[in-house]
Amino acid sequence: MMIRAGVALLAVSMLVSCGSSVEQSAPPPTVSATASTTPAPHTPAPTPPRAVSPRPTTPAATPRQIDLARLVVPSDTFTQTSSRDWDQQRVGPFDLERFVSMLSGTPKEDRQLFSRHGFVRGHVSIRMSSDERRLVVYLYRFRTHDGAVALQKSFWGQYEHGDKFRVEGISRTWTDSGLKKNSTRYTATANVNFVVGKVLAQVTVTESNKTGNGLRPDTQLAADIAKLQHDLLLKAAS
Repeated sequence: MMIRAGVALLAVSMLVSCGSSVEQSAPPPTVSATASTTPAPHTPAPTPPRAVSPRPTTPAATPRQIDLARLVVPSDTFTQTSSRDWDQQRVGPFDLERFVSMLSGTPKEDRQLFSRHGFVRGHVSIRMSSDERRLVVYLYRFRTHDGAVALQKSFWGQYEHGDKFRVEGISRTWTDSGLKKNSTRYTATANVNFVVGKVLAQVTVTESNKTGNGLRPDTQLAADIAKLQHDLLLKAAS
């Protein structure tokens, strides 16, 4: 299965309030038998500028973003950060705009799907093992459970899939695995996706080399990590 692949700049403005002078017309003179006096007009002192602290240059993460990042399953096998530029530019939280511009293979279609099904935000984690295997975890949060299930179906229908494999302990789990070749490398992939509450999770384990020798999808490892990810989401939703 082709791995799904989803930034906002906060403008900073300084508002300075300055005082202004106001001329006040003098009252009419008072007529008396001895003298006529016209008071001098009164001009109030200018108001000093009010100091304004600069706003932060980067937005603070919302609680939901933090929640999704913390809900990515830990793994004793995949403990290293990827050194690939492509990965480093894409990991972390994403909203609709970031997903369609950086992570999606079908931006126009995915924009419509996300808007239709009530997508809120997501998070992608990419980690490596010491032997260069790769674990990718996508978490997508929706407004409703039905929205998460609907996008799961839509995503699944976009591509052809390889061999299925079983994941114990998770209902409504969709899986595929296989060995594919691009122009330079062979890649063995095992993918699991499922819905817990309002969150759609995708767990993918890959391994690649230039010859394809010895490569096979590690379906057992993908299933084990998916089960841990499922239990973590289930615990958080309770």
